[in-house]
Amino acid sequence: MRNVDFHVDDAVILHIKSLRGAIAGKSKRAPPAFDDKHSFILTIDKGTVGITTSSLTEVMNKYVFDYPHAPIRKIAITTDGDKLRLKGSVHKVVDIRFEIVGGLNATSDGKISLHPTSIKADGIPVKRLMHLFGVELAGLIKQGNARGVEIKDDDLIIDPNLIIPAPEIKGNLASVRIEGDRLVEEYDGPKGGARPLIPYDRGAPNYMYFRGGTIRFGKLTMANADMQIVDSHPKDAFDFSIDHYNRQLVAGYSKNTPRYGLVVFMPDYYQVK
Repeated sequence: MRNVDFHVDDAVILHIKSLRGAIAGKSKRAPPAFDDKHSFILTIDKGTVGITTSSLTEVMNKYVFDYPHAPIRKIAITTDGDKLRLKGSVHKVVDIRFEIVGGLNATSDGKISLHPTSIKADGIPVKRLMHLFGVELAGLIKQGNARGVEIKDDDLIIDPNLIIPAPEIKGNLASVRIEGDRLVEEYDGPKGGARPLIPYDRGAPNYMYFRGGTIRFGKLTMANADMQIVDSHPKDAFDFSIDHYNRQLVAGYSKNTPRYGLVVFMPDYYQVK
């Protein structure tokens, strides 16, 4: 993929500058299907992926802590220079408003570590996360239903492979940084990596290209896939929705290639939604 705004849903968008990876079906009986984003796993070999704080806020509230009796609620995430600011409410007999500011680092096992430099509870400074949440709540976050978030050694640990809803994503996070209102994640796989893929339209600035294997979209199944989806409005990133791709497909057009492939030209999702 190159220059793709990938809508996980209407509120959560992954800003993909570049990505090289593989899509694999979860079932050996059926190939990956665009119409069922739960049917496949996206493994990233190498890539640069950003997520805005507004999308990250949606992820935390709608997916990570969206379960009965969640200890953390009403989360709002913003940036503060090169640091992340996280506000929310923690329930300890009564609700306590908290604010955590900290720097980000990638851990050795490919997770994001938020190391607090400032912690406040109802506006009063607190020394440690454990003092804010308490051992009981910290254990509840670690062992309960919170998907991809835990407290470890007084840092907040976020697993980028688990917090994003379907499609499931796997990859080795090498580094993370803040650029404006975005967290930018760099993925890097084994040395040497996968072989490069050469799309039919090499000059397209924004596209997704699929090669090899079998994929399904709608009533069509493509074996030994050779399909490039090209942004028909390349002045900005290709806005693509996995949930509503058929609207974009209907509004675009396609052509066959001499090597029995397919090039699909799609308008941006924001133009057709």
